[in-house]
Amino acid sequence: MNKPTVSLCLIVKNEEYFILSCLNSVKHLVDEIIVVDTGSSDETIRLAREAGAKIFTFTWTGDFSQARNFALEQAACDWILFLDADEELDNIDVQDFQRLLAVPQVEGYFLTIKSYLGAGEEIAWDQVVRLFRNKPAYRFEGAIHEQVASSIIRSKGYEGLAEAPLIIKHFGYLDTQLSEKDKYSRNTLIIKRELENNPQDPFLLYCLALEFYLANDVLEGLACLEKALAYLKGNEGYFEDVLFNTALGYLKLGKTETLIRFVEKSLQILPNQPNLILLRGLAYLSQAKYQEAIDDFNSTLHLGGSKVLPSSRLLSFLGDTHNLAGNYSQAETNYLAALVKAPHLLYPLTQLLGLVQKKKYAVEFDKLCQFTTVEGKIEIWQKLVQNGEISLSLVVLLLTIYHLVCLNAFNQELILLSEACNALFPQLKPLYNRPESWEYLTAAVKELAFYGKVAEKEYKCSYFPLSSKLKMLLEDILFLLINEFCPLWYPSPSKQNQYPGLLQEEYDQ
Repeated sequence: MNKPTVSLCLIVKNEEYFILSCLNSVKHLVDEIIVVDTGSSDETIRLAREAGAKIFTFTWTGDFSQARNFALEQAACDWILFLDADEELDNIDVQDFQRLLAVPQVEGYFLTIKSYLGAGEEIAWDQVVRLFRNKPAYRFEGAIHEQVASSIIRSKGYEGLAEAPLIIKHFGYLDTQLSEKDKYSRNTLIIKRELENNPQDPFLLYCLALEFYLANDVLEGLACLEKALAYLKGNEGYFEDVLFNTALGYLKLGKTETLIRFVEKSLQILPNQPNLILLRGLAYLSQAKYQEAIDDFNSTLHLGGSKVLPSSRLLSFLGDTHNLAGNYSQAETNYLAALVKAPHLLYPLTQLLGLVQKKKYAVEFDKLCQFTTVEGKIEIWQKLVQNGEISLSLVVLLLTIYHLVCLNAFNQELILLSEACNALFPQLKPLYNRPESWEYLTAAVKELAFYGKVAEKEYKCSYFPLSSKLKMLLEDILFLLINEFCPLWYPSPSKQNQYPGLLQEEYDQ
Protein backbone atom coordinates (compact mmCIF):
# COMPACT_ATOMS: atom_id res chain seq x y z
CA MET A 1 0.00 0.00 0.00
CA ASN A 2 1.42 3.38 -1.03
CA LYS A 3 1.88 5.93 1.70
CA PRO A 4 -0.49 8.91 1.48
CA THR A 5 0.99 12.07 -0.01
CA VAL A 6 0.60 15.61 1.33
CA SER A 7 0.41 19.03 -0.32
CA LEU A 8 1.40 22.01 1.79
CA CYS A 9 -0.66 25.04 0.77
CA LEU A 10 -0.04 28.69 1.67
CA ILE A 11 -1.36 32.04 0.54
CA VAL A 12 1.21 34.79 0.98
CA LYS A 13 1.93 38.47 0.56
CA ASN A 14 5.23 40.03 1.65
CA GLU A 15 6.23 37.23 4.01
CA GLU A 16 10.00 37.20 3.43
CA TYR A 17 10.64 37.36 7.17
CA PHE A 18 8.68 34.20 8.02
CA ILE A 19 8.32 32.01 4.97
CA LEU A 20 11.50 29.95 5.20
CA SER A 21 10.89 29.12 8.86
CA CYS A 22 7.39 28.00 7.92
CA LEU A 23 8.55 25.81 5.02
CA ASN A 24 11.47 24.34 6.95
CA SER A 25 9.15 23.24 9.75
CA VAL A 26 7.19 20.92 7.43
CA LYS A 27 9.33 20.16 4.37
CA HIS A 28 10.22 16.69 5.70
CA LEU A 29 6.51 15.84 5.97
CA VAL A 30 5.09 17.01 2.63
CA ASP A 31 5.46 15.96 -0.99
CA GLU A 32 4.73 19.27 -2.67
CA ILE A 33 4.51 22.92 -1.68
CA ILE A 34 1.85 25.16 -3.22
CA VAL A 35 2.40 28.90 -2.65
CA VAL A 36 -0.27 31.31 -3.87
CA ASP A 37 0.98 34.88 -3.93
CA THR A 38 -1.50 37.76 -3.76
CA GLY A 39 0.87 40.59 -4.61
CA SER A 40 4.23 40.40 -2.85
CA SER A 41 6.74 43.17 -3.47
CA ASP A 42 9.57 41.71 -1.38
CA GLU A 43 11.66 38.52 -1.64
CA THR A 44 8.85 36.12 -0.72
CA ILE A 45 8.44 34.55 -4.17
CA ARG A 46 12.18 34.07 -4.73
CA LEU A 47 12.68 32.48 -1.31
CA ALA A 48 9.71 30.15 -1.76
CA ARG A 49 10.81 29.09 -5.23
CA GLU A 50 14.36 28.37 -4.05
CA ALA A 51 12.83 26.24 -1.27
CA GLY A 52 11.12 24.09 -3.91
CA ALA A 53 7.64 25.61 -3.92
CA LYS A 54 5.34 25.80 -6.92
CA ILE A 55 4.35 29.46 -7.28
CA PHE A 56 0.92 30.65 -8.41
CA THR A 57 -0.51 34.17 -8.45
CA PHE A 58 -4.00 35.21 -7.42
CA THR A 59 -5.56 38.64 -7.64
CA TRP A 60 -6.71 39.61 -4.16
CA THR A 61 -10.49 39.91 -3.91
CA GLY A 62 -10.80 40.69 -0.21
CA ASP A 63 -12.01 37.12 0.45
CA PHE A 64 -9.62 34.68 2.13
CA SER A 65 -11.70 31.63 1.24
CA GLN A 66 -11.43 32.37 -2.47
CA ALA A 67 -7.65 32.58 -2.21
CA ARG A 68 -7.38 29.40 -0.14
CA ASN A 69 -9.68 27.47 -2.45
CA PHE A 70 -7.60 28.57 -5.44
CA ALA A 71 -4.60 27.01 -3.69
CA LEU A 72 -6.54 23.77 -3.15
CA GLU A 73 -7.26 23.59 -6.87
CA GLN A 74 -3.52 23.52 -7.59
CA ALA A 75 -2.76 20.70 -5.12
CA ALA A 76 -2.25 17.17 -6.45
CA CYS A 77 -1.62 15.07 -3.33
CA ASP A 78 -3.92 12.91 -1.20
CA TRP A 79 -3.96 15.24 1.80
CA ILE A 80 -3.80 18.99 2.33
CA LEU A 81 -1.83 20.71 5.09
CA PHE A 82 -2.72 24.40 5.16
CA LEU A 83 -0.51 26.90 6.97
CA ASP A 84 -0.07 30.65 7.01
CA ALA A 85 3.42 31.93 6.27
CA ASP A 86 3.72 33.33 9.81
CA GLU A 87 3.14 29.88 11.29
CA GLU A 88 5.39 26.91 12.01
CA LEU A 89 4.44 23.31 12.72
CA ASP A 90 5.91 22.06 15.97
CA ASN A 91 8.18 19.03 15.82
CA ILE A 92 6.57 15.70 14.94
CA ASP A 93 8.13 12.42 13.87
CA VAL A 94 7.53 11.52 10.22
CA GLN A 95 6.17 8.08 11.11
CA ASP A 96 3.76 9.56 13.67
CA PHE A 97 2.56 12.02 11.04
CA GLN A 98 2.04 9.24 8.50
CA ARG A 99 0.04 7.24 11.02
CA LEU A 100 -2.45 10.10 11.21
CA LEU A 101 -2.92 9.96 7.45
CA ALA A 102 -3.51 6.21 7.52
CA VAL A 103 -6.67 6.32 9.68
CA PRO A 104 -9.39 5.43 7.14
CA GLN A 105 -12.41 6.96 8.90
CA VAL A 106 -10.82 10.40 9.40
CA GLU A 107 -11.40 13.06 6.74
CA GLY A 108 -9.80 15.95 8.58
CA TYR A 109 -7.90 16.81 11.74
CA PHE A 110 -8.20 19.69 14.17
CA LEU A 111 -4.73 21.09 14.88
CA THR A 112 -3.97 23.24 17.92
CA ILE A 113 -2.98 26.83 17.13
CA LYS A 114 -0.66 28.47 19.66
CA SER A 115 -0.71 32.21 18.97
CA TYR A 116 1.84 34.53 20.54
CA LEU A 117 0.29 37.88 21.47
CA GLY A 118 1.63 41.35 22.17
CA ALA A 119 5.34 41.20 22.93
CA GLY A 120 5.26 37.39 22.87
CA GLU A 121 4.65 36.77 26.57
CA GLU A 122 0.93 36.06 26.25
CA ILE A 123 -0.43 33.02 24.47
CA ALA A 124 -3.84 32.22 22.99
CA TRP A 125 -4.96 28.75 21.96
CA ASP A 126 -7.41 27.61 19.33
CA GLN A 127 -8.26 24.49 17.34
CA VAL A 128 -8.82 24.60 13.59
CA VAL A 129 -9.02 21.96 10.84
CA ARG A 130 -5.80 22.40 8.86
CA LEU A 131 -5.03 18.82 7.80
CA PHE A 132 -7.66 17.16 5.59
CA ARG A 133 -8.15 14.92 2.58
CA ASN A 134 -7.88 16.56 -0.83
CA LYS A 135 -11.42 16.24 -2.14
CA PRO A 136 -13.39 18.66 -4.36
CA ALA A 137 -16.20 18.80 -1.78
CA TYR A 138 -13.89 20.13 0.91
CA ARG A 139 -13.55 23.87 0.48
CA PHE A 140 -13.07 26.90 2.74
CA GLU A 141 -16.00 29.14 3.63
CA GLY A 142 -16.11 32.67 5.03
CA ALA A 143 -14.38 35.82 3.84
CA ILE A 144 -12.19 35.91 6.98
CA HIS A 145 -11.21 33.40 9.69
CA GLU A 146 -12.24 30.98 6.98
CA GLN A 147 -13.01 27.37 7.86
CA VAL A 148 -13.02 24.08 5.96
CA ALA A 149 -14.65 22.07 8.76
CA SER A 150 -18.23 22.94 7.74
CA SER A 151 -17.85 21.38 4.29
CA ILE A 152 -16.38 18.20 5.79
CA ILE A 153 -19.21 17.94 8.31
CA ARG A 154 -21.82 18.33 5.58
CA SER A 155 -20.19 15.51 3.64
CA LYS A 156 -19.19 13.05 6.38
CA GLY A 157 -20.72 14.34 9.60
CA TYR A 158 -18.85 15.15 12.78
CA GLU A 159 -17.42 11.62 12.92
CA GLY A 160 -15.23 12.53 9.95
CA LEU A 161 -13.21 14.91 12.12
CA ALA A 162 -10.68 14.12 14.84
CA GLU A 163 -8.05 15.90 16.91
CA ALA A 164 -4.38 15.49 16.03
CA PRO A 165 -1.56 15.97 18.57
CA LEU A 166 -0.04 18.67 16.39
CA ILE A 167 0.70 22.26 17.40
CA ILE A 168 1.02 25.18 15.00
CA LYS A 169 2.95 28.14 16.41
CA HIS A 170 1.48 31.39 15.10
CA PHE A 171 3.47 34.65 15.21
CA GLY A 172 1.12 36.92 13.26
CA TYR A 173 -0.49 38.45 16.36
CA LEU A 174 2.75 39.85 17.73
CA ASP A 175 2.64 43.63 18.07
CA THR A 176 5.40 44.06 15.51
CA GLN A 177 3.46 42.12 12.89
CA LEU A 178 0.08 43.69 13.58
CA SER A 179 1.45 47.21 13.24
CA GLU A 180 3.66 46.46 10.25
CA LYS A 181 0.89 44.85 8.20
CA ASP A 182 -2.05 46.80 9.63
CA LYS A 183 -3.99 43.55 9.93
CA TYR A 184 -6.54 45.20 12.19
CA SER A 185 -7.74 47.62 9.49
CA ARG A 186 -7.75 44.94 6.82
CA ASN A 187 -9.58 42.36 8.89
CA THR A 188 -12.19 44.68 10.38
CA LEU A 189 -12.95 46.07 6.92
CA ILE A 190 -13.62 42.56 5.58
CA ILE A 191 -15.72 41.50 8.57
CA LYS A 192 -17.83 44.66 8.60
CA ARG A 193 -18.46 44.25 4.88
CA GLU A 194 -19.69 40.70 5.46
CA LEU A 195 -21.81 41.79 8.43
CA GLU A 196 -23.69 44.23 6.21
CA ASN A 197 -25.05 41.19 4.38
CA ASN A 198 -25.36 38.97 7.48
CA PRO A 199 -25.82 41.21 10.55
CA GLN A 200 -26.93 38.31 12.76
CA ASP A 201 -24.08 35.96 11.86
CA PRO A 202 -22.61 35.00 15.27
CA PHE A 203 -19.32 33.79 13.81
CA LEU A 204 -18.68 37.12 12.09
CA LEU A 205 -19.54 38.94 15.33
CA TYR A 206 -17.12 36.66 17.17
CA CYS A 207 -14.38 37.35 14.61
CA LEU A 208 -14.94 41.10 14.90
CA ALA A 209 -14.75 40.83 18.68
CA LEU A 210 -11.35 39.15 18.43
CA GLU A 211 -10.07 41.97 16.22
CA PHE A 212 -11.26 44.54 18.77
CA TYR A 213 -9.57 42.56 21.55
CA LEU A 214 -6.29 42.47 19.63
CA ALA A 215 -6.54 46.26 19.26
CA ASN A 216 -7.14 46.53 23.06
CA ASP A 217 -10.68 47.80 22.49
CA VAL A 218 -12.23 45.44 25.01
CA LEU A 219 -15.48 47.37 25.34
CA GLU A 220 -16.33 47.11 21.63
CA GLY A 221 -15.18 43.50 21.53
CA LEU A 222 -17.36 42.54 24.47
CA ALA A 223 -20.38 44.22 22.85
CA CYS A 224 -19.86 42.05 19.75
CA LEU A 225 -19.60 38.90 21.86
CA GLU A 226 -22.80 39.70 23.75
CA LYS A 227 -24.57 40.13 20.40
CA ALA A 228 -23.11 36.85 19.14
CA LEU A 229 -24.39 34.98 22.21
CA ALA A 230 -27.94 36.03 21.37
CA TYR A 231 -27.72 34.16 18.05
CA LEU A 232 -25.77 31.07 19.11
CA LYS A 233 -27.41 27.66 19.53
CA GLY A 234 -24.70 26.17 21.74
CA ASN A 235 -23.53 23.42 19.40
CA GLU A 236 -21.14 25.56 17.37
CA GLY A 237 -17.48 24.59 17.38
CA TYR A 238 -16.49 28.03 18.63
CA PHE A 239 -19.23 28.32 21.28
CA GLU A 240 -16.82 27.58 24.11
CA ASP A 241 -14.43 30.26 22.80
CA VAL A 242 -17.24 32.84 22.78
CA LEU A 243 -18.06 32.05 26.41
CA PHE A 244 -14.42 32.27 27.44
CA ASN A 245 -13.74 35.54 25.63
CA THR A 246 -16.91 37.08 27.03
CA ALA A 247 -15.81 36.20 30.56
CA LEU A 248 -12.32 37.50 29.76
CA GLY A 249 -13.81 40.81 28.64
CA TYR A 250 -15.66 41.18 31.93
CA LEU A 251 -12.42 40.48 33.80
CA LYS A 252 -10.41 43.02 31.79
CA LEU A 253 -13.07 45.67 32.42
CA GLY A 254 -13.17 44.90 36.14
CA LYS A 255 -16.78 43.67 36.03
CA THR A 256 -16.04 40.84 38.42
CA GLU A 257 -19.57 40.32 39.76
CA THR A 258 -20.92 40.14 36.21
CA LEU A 259 -18.15 37.68 35.34
CA ILE A 260 -18.95 35.43 38.30
CA ARG A 261 -22.65 35.31 37.43
CA PHE A 262 -21.85 34.71 33.76
CA VAL A 263 -19.46 31.85 34.53
CA GLU A 264 -21.96 30.19 36.88
CA LYS A 265 -24.57 30.20 34.09
CA SER A 266 -22.02 29.02 31.53
CA LEU A 267 -20.92 26.11 33.72
CA GLN A 268 -24.50 24.86 33.70
CA ILE A 269 -24.07 24.40 29.93
CA LEU A 270 -20.38 23.38 29.95
CA PRO A 271 -19.63 21.91 33.39
CA ASN A 272 -16.03 21.39 34.48
CA GLN A 273 -14.70 23.89 31.93
CA PRO A 274 -11.26 24.78 33.37
CA ASN A 275 -10.78 28.06 31.47
CA LEU A 276 -14.02 29.50 32.81
CA ILE A 277 -13.30 28.28 36.33
CA LEU A 278 -9.85 29.90 36.12
CA LEU A 279 -11.33 33.28 35.16
CA ARG A 280 -13.81 33.06 38.01
CA GLY A 281 -10.91 32.34 40.36
CA LEU A 282 -9.11 35.44 39.13
CA ALA A 283 -12.27 37.46 39.73
CA TYR A 284 -12.52 36.12 43.29
CA LEU A 285 -8.84 36.94 43.84
CA SER A 286 -9.39 40.54 42.74
CA GLN A 287 -12.27 40.73 45.25
CA ALA A 288 -10.03 39.37 48.04
CA LYS A 289 -12.29 36.31 48.35
CA TYR A 290 -9.28 34.11 48.86
CA GLN A 291 -10.87 30.78 49.75
CA GLU A 292 -13.18 30.92 46.72
CA ALA A 293 -10.19 31.76 44.52
CA ILE A 294 -8.15 28.90 46.00
CA ASP A 295 -10.99 26.46 45.34
CA ASP A 296 -11.27 27.57 41.69
CA PHE A 297 -7.51 27.48 41.07
CA ASN A 298 -7.27 23.99 42.59
CA SER A 299 -10.25 22.86 40.50
CA THR A 300 -8.52 24.16 37.38
CA LEU A 301 -5.39 22.19 38.22
CA HIS A 302 -7.39 19.03 38.99
CA LEU A 303 -9.14 19.35 35.61
CA GLY A 304 -5.78 19.24 33.86
CA GLY A 305 -4.95 22.93 33.90
CA SER A 306 -5.82 25.66 31.46
CA LYS A 307 -4.46 26.16 27.97
CA VAL A 308 -4.77 29.93 28.35
CA LEU A 309 -2.36 30.03 31.30
CA PRO A 310 0.71 27.81 31.83
CA SER A 311 0.54 25.79 35.02
CA SER A 312 3.56 27.71 36.32
CA ARG A 313 1.56 30.94 36.22
CA LEU A 314 -1.48 29.24 37.73
CA LEU A 315 0.66 27.92 40.59
CA SER A 316 2.00 31.45 41.11
CA PHE A 317 -1.55 32.80 41.37
CA LEU A 318 -2.35 30.02 43.82
CA GLY A 319 0.76 30.91 45.82
CA ASP A 320 -0.27 34.57 45.87
CA THR A 321 -3.75 33.70 47.07
CA HIS A 322 -2.45 31.53 49.92
CA ASN A 323 0.12 34.22 50.75
CA LEU A 324 -2.53 36.95 50.96
CA ALA A 325 -4.76 34.64 53.00
CA GLY A 326 -1.95 33.97 55.49
CA ASN A 327 -1.45 30.32 54.47
CA TYR A 328 2.31 30.75 54.22
CA SER A 329 3.31 27.10 54.17
CA GLN A 330 0.98 26.37 51.26
CA ALA A 331 2.14 29.55 49.51
CA GLU A 332 5.73 28.30 49.79
CA THR A 333 4.77 24.95 48.24
CA ASN A 334 2.99 26.57 45.29
CA TYR A 335 5.68 29.17 44.61
CA LEU A 336 8.41 26.53 44.62
CA ALA A 337 6.40 24.29 42.28
CA ALA A 338 5.87 27.25 39.94
CA LEU A 339 9.56 28.12 39.99
CA VAL A 340 10.61 24.55 39.17
CA LYS A 341 8.19 24.41 36.23
CA ALA A 342 9.34 27.73 34.74
CA PRO A 343 12.69 28.82 36.25
CA HIS A 344 12.92 31.93 34.07
CA LEU A 345 9.62 33.19 35.49
CA LEU A 346 11.23 34.78 38.52
CA TYR A 347 8.11 36.17 40.18
CA PRO A 348 7.66 33.08 42.43
CA LEU A 349 11.31 33.33 43.50
CA THR A 350 10.82 36.94 44.61
CA GLN A 351 7.74 35.87 46.58
CA LEU A 352 9.68 33.10 48.33
CA LEU A 353 12.27 35.72 49.25
CA GLY A 354 9.41 37.96 50.40
CA LEU A 355 8.29 35.20 52.77
CA VAL A 356 11.84 35.08 54.14
CA GLN A 357 11.70 38.84 54.70
CA LYS A 358 8.41 38.46 56.60
CA LYS A 359 9.91 35.62 58.67
CA LYS A 360 7.20 33.31 57.28
CA TYR A 361 9.46 30.90 55.39
CA ALA A 362 11.97 28.64 57.11
CA VAL A 363 13.98 28.45 53.91
CA GLU A 364 15.91 25.28 53.10
CA PHE A 365 18.61 26.57 50.78
CA ASP A 366 19.70 23.08 49.74
CA LYS A 367 16.16 22.64 48.36
CA LEU A 368 15.65 26.15 46.97
CA CYS A 369 19.01 26.19 45.18
CA GLN A 370 17.91 23.29 42.96
CA PHE A 371 14.95 25.05 41.29
CA THR A 372 16.88 24.63 38.04
CA THR A 373 20.27 23.43 36.85
CA VAL A 374 23.53 25.18 37.64
CA GLU A 375 23.76 26.21 33.99
CA GLY A 376 20.20 27.54 34.08
CA LYS A 377 20.89 29.67 37.14
CA ILE A 378 24.08 31.05 35.59
CA GLU A 379 22.08 32.18 32.57
CA ILE A 380 19.46 33.78 34.82
CA TRP A 381 21.85 35.77 37.01
CA GLN A 382 23.76 37.03 33.97
CA LYS A 383 20.53 38.31 32.39
CA LEU A 384 19.52 39.92 35.67
CA VAL A 385 22.82 41.80 35.75
CA GLN A 386 22.18 42.99 32.18
CA ASN A 387 18.77 44.24 33.32
CA GLY A 388 20.27 46.09 36.28
CA GLU A 389 18.66 43.79 38.89
CA ILE A 390 21.80 43.57 41.02
CA SER A 391 20.36 42.38 44.34
CA LEU A 392 18.28 39.61 42.77
CA SER A 393 21.16 38.59 40.51
CA LEU A 394 23.37 38.18 43.58
CA VAL A 395 20.73 35.99 45.23
CA VAL A 396 20.62 33.71 42.18
CA LEU A 397 24.43 33.69 41.93
CA LEU A 398 24.78 32.70 45.59
CA LEU A 399 22.16 29.96 45.14
CA THR A 400 24.22 28.70 42.20
CA ILE A 401 27.33 28.50 44.36
CA TYR A 402 25.30 26.79 47.11
CA HIS A 403 24.11 24.25 44.53
CA LEU A 404 27.72 23.46 43.54
CA VAL A 405 28.65 22.99 47.20
CA CYS A 406 25.70 20.58 47.64
CA LEU A 407 27.04 18.64 44.66
CA ASN A 408 30.56 18.67 46.18
CA ALA A 409 31.66 20.31 42.93
CA PHE A 410 34.76 22.03 44.30
CA ASN A 411 36.17 23.00 40.95
CA GLN A 412 37.24 25.92 38.82
CA GLU A 413 33.61 26.86 38.19
CA LEU A 414 33.04 27.40 41.91
CA ILE A 415 36.10 29.68 42.05
CA LEU A 416 34.96 31.70 39.05
CA LEU A 417 31.46 32.15 40.45
CA SER A 418 32.82 33.17 43.86
CA GLU A 419 35.05 35.74 42.17
CA ALA A 420 32.09 36.95 40.08
CA CYS A 421 30.14 37.46 43.30
CA ASN A 422 33.02 39.45 44.77
CA ALA A 423 33.21 41.60 41.62
CA LEU A 424 29.45 42.19 41.46
CA PHE A 425 29.04 43.09 45.12
CA PRO A 426 30.29 46.73 44.83
CA GLN A 427 27.33 47.48 42.52
CA LEU A 428 24.91 46.60 45.32
CA LYS A 429 23.06 49.45 47.01
CA PRO A 430 21.99 48.97 50.66
CA LEU A 431 18.40 49.81 51.54
CA TYR A 432 19.21 51.02 55.02
CA ASN A 433 21.94 53.14 56.57
CA ARG A 434 23.49 50.13 58.30
CA PRO A 435 27.29 50.39 57.89
CA GLU A 436 27.84 47.34 60.08
CA SER A 437 25.76 45.20 57.70
CA TRP A 438 27.69 46.52 54.73
CA GLU A 439 31.03 45.85 56.41
CA TYR A 440 30.02 42.32 57.36
CA LEU A 441 28.74 41.53 53.89
CA THR A 442 31.91 42.92 52.31
CA ALA A 443 34.08 40.71 54.49
CA ALA A 444 31.86 37.65 54.03
CA VAL A 445 31.89 37.88 50.24
CA LYS A 446 35.70 38.14 50.24
CA GLU A 447 35.84 35.16 52.59
CA LEU A 448 33.62 33.25 50.17
CA ALA A 449 36.08 33.84 47.33
CA PHE A 450 38.92 32.66 49.59
CA TYR A 451 37.14 29.44 50.59
CA GLY A 452 36.33 28.76 46.95
CA LYS A 453 40.05 28.63 46.20
CA VAL A 454 40.72 26.54 49.29
CA ALA A 455 38.06 24.05 48.24
CA GLU A 456 39.41 23.77 44.71
CA LYS A 457 42.87 22.89 46.08
CA GLU A 458 41.27 20.23 48.32
CA TYR A 459 42.67 21.66 51.55
CA LYS A 460 41.09 20.44 54.77
CA CYS A 461 39.58 22.63 57.47
CA SER A 462 40.81 21.82 60.96
CA TYR A 463 37.52 21.46 62.81
CA PHE A 464 34.74 20.61 60.33
CA PRO A 465 34.26 19.80 56.63
CA LEU A 466 34.79 22.67 54.22
CA SER A 467 31.38 22.11 52.62
CA SER A 468 29.69 22.79 55.96
CA LYS A 469 31.73 25.96 56.41
CA LEU A 470 30.83 27.15 52.92
CA LYS A 471 27.12 26.43 53.42
CA MET A 472 27.04 28.33 56.71
CA LEU A 473 28.82 31.28 55.13
CA LEU A 474 26.51 31.28 52.10
CA GLU A 475 23.42 31.11 54.32
CA ASP A 476 24.64 34.07 56.39
CA ILE A 477 25.28 36.11 53.23
CA LEU A 478 21.94 35.16 51.70
CA PHE A 479 19.91 36.03 54.80
CA LEU A 480 21.61 39.40 55.15
CA LEU A 481 21.32 40.13 51.43
CA ILE A 482 17.62 39.22 51.29
CA ASN A 483 16.65 41.11 54.43
CA GLU A 484 18.73 44.28 54.16
CA PHE A 485 19.79 44.72 50.53
CA CYS A 486 16.80 43.51 48.51
CA PRO A 487 13.53 45.38 47.93
CA LEU A 488 10.57 44.23 49.99
CA TRP A 489 8.63 41.74 47.92
CA TYR A 490 4.88 41.46 48.42
CA PRO A 491 2.38 39.38 46.42
CA SER A 492 1.16 41.37 43.43
CA PRO A 493 -0.72 39.07 41.01
CA SER A 494 -1.00 41.78 38.36
CA LYS A 495 2.81 42.05 38.15
CA GLN A 496 3.74 38.44 37.52
CA ASN A 497 5.62 39.49 34.36
CA GLN A 498 7.93 41.71 36.40
CA TYR A 499 11.02 40.49 34.54
CA PRO A 500 9.84 40.19 30.89
CA GLY A 501 13.37 40.42 29.54
CA LEU A 502 14.11 37.05 31.12
CA LEU A 503 11.10 35.23 29.76
CA GLN A 504 11.72 32.78 26.99
CA GLU A 505 8.86 30.71 25.64
CA GLU A 506 6.76 29.91 28.64
CA TYR A 507 6.95 26.15 28.36
CA ASP A 508 6.57 24.38 31.66
CA GLN A 509 9.36 21.95 32.31
